[in-house]
Amino acid sequence: MKSTAVFALGLGAGTRLCEAQTPLSTLIVPIPTQGAPFTTTVSACDTVAAFAVVGVPNGTFFPGTSTVYVPPQASGITTAFVDSESNLTQVIIASPLPGTCADLSLPAEATSTVSAAGPSSSGNAGVCPLEGCSEGVDQAAQTVISLINEVAIASQTLQDAAKQIGSKKARGLEPRLSIFTDIVTPLKNIAATLTFGLPSLAILSPFPPGCDSDTIVVALIDFVKIHQALLEIFIGRRGLLPGFGFGLAAQVDAVEEKFPNPLGVAIAGALRAIETGVDALAFSLINLIPTRQACLKQQQTSIDQTLKDAIAAYQS
Repeated sequence: MKSTAVFALGLGAGTRLCEAQTPLSTLIVPIPTQGAPFTTTVSACDTVAAFAVVGVPNGTFFPGTSTVYVPPQASGITTAFVDSESNLTQVIIASPLPGTCADLSLPAEATSTVSAAGPSSSGNAGVCPLEGCSEGVDQAAQTVISLINEVAIASQTLQDAAKQIGSKKARGLEPRLSIFTDIVTPLKNIAATLTFGLPSLAILSPFPPGCDSDTIVVALIDFVKIHQALLEIFIGRRGLLPGFGFGLAAQVDAVEEKFPNPLGVAIAGALRAIETGVDALAFSLINLIPTRQACLKQQQTSIDQTLKDAIAAYQS
């Protein structure tokens, strides 16, 4: 396969690294093997240190489009890899989350595939804002955005582990996936982040129409996209969940008619906690941004249905 990188995948708002004076946290981005390696930095902001972004050409060419969400202080960019033999293209979109600054650590493979029709949660352009404020938002709005971004990036981080449910590891080479440690605990942490973060929103005054309110809504739309992508992974891998050692989904389903899989029950319980937190977040935002009530309710309905589908897939 001959593949050409149309653009180099650079996420940084900073400059290329020539000499690393101090160790930096590093985000590894796999790119197709025909792409050129790169190193760049995302500049420090507020109390968040700078971090390095390293493109490593050890990935596989997959035609289509995928999006990886990056911290607000990073620069958005679109990268295209073209397979000249098949005339197919792989496009990677680096999309900054709303806001101005966030301490977000992104996994290399935390991407969500976007269909040609676009995510169903995007909403009606006449109801939902298409973009936030490029010049920044006030501190109150940033408080709301930071909470939403925190659970959004936690959801994206968890996608990689979710994709490993049911996968076979080479013995002795890679650690085995622990459902409780790698799946259930992070899900509970997402619910806890919402539970402990929502009181900081309760003391805020409603936002008038404009930059701040629209940027908050865009942050919620991004979270819905990311979390729905995670839930779809869970739904798709439900039949591969270990529990009884048979390794066959049909046999597991037959046994679970009498004996529910404890791992599935634990995942369903964590998802219910997230459902409660997401509903509370939506109600809080509706009170804070009454002028975008239709869009917020639309997003709540969309993610609630996907959550219910995921819970139903694991609760039996």
